[in-house]
Amino acid sequence: MAVPKQERLILFDFDDEEDDDINFTENALSEGTNVLAIVEENPRNHIFKAIKVKAMNNLPEGSEPSKLGRRLCIKCVTSITEDNIYISKDTFFPLCMFSGGFSPFNGDLLLVEYSMNPGTSNMNMHSASPLNSQNMEEVCVTCIDGRNGVVEATMFFTLDSLHTLPGYTSGLYDIVNTTVVDSIQSHYTRRVVSMTPVDSLY
Repeated sequence: MAVPKQERLILFDFDDEEDDDINFTENALSEGTNVLAIVEENPRNHIFKAIKVKAMNNLPEGSEPSKLGRRLCIKCVTSITEDNIYISKDTFFPLCMFSGGFSPFNGDLLLVEYSMNPGTSNMNMHSASPLNSQNMEEVCVTCIDGRNGVVEATMFFTLDSLHTLPGYTSGLYDIVNTTVVDSIQSHYTRRVVSMTPVDSLY
């Protein structure tokens, strides 16, 4: 009987010196490139495989560490309260750190700028933003299931965290413009954060 891969995701920063045993296949990367990555562990042989890699020279504009002593890492949203976003049991930052059309949701991948308190393992969170954000035009809603749905059979959305026009509720086969972010959901790796029906633009 096959042993399933470990579902637990390990968030890893490749600019450390601990990446010799981690495999990834990013043809565009050259040896010596510093990257941020999310890796998963195979429990049978304990080999780590990167499932999401982002080159440090390919970061969103303005996301480079702004001050000496600050670093970047990828973190996954684990829970959300009325005021805070948690990326682990004890590490969180205020929801007001985000603005505009993005509201974090469980499973979203964030690019976090942080520093360490000297002599402790406590992180100071300075900024956070979606790891990747992409605008997609004239795509189709292919599934509706209560308050959840799917676009183009590959991108998850939920009405509990979706920015759209007042009074608009997405319908099956609607053609929409969307903004999507990287997010770890049950069967999907991207989440729709905003949606506008195309016919409303004409």
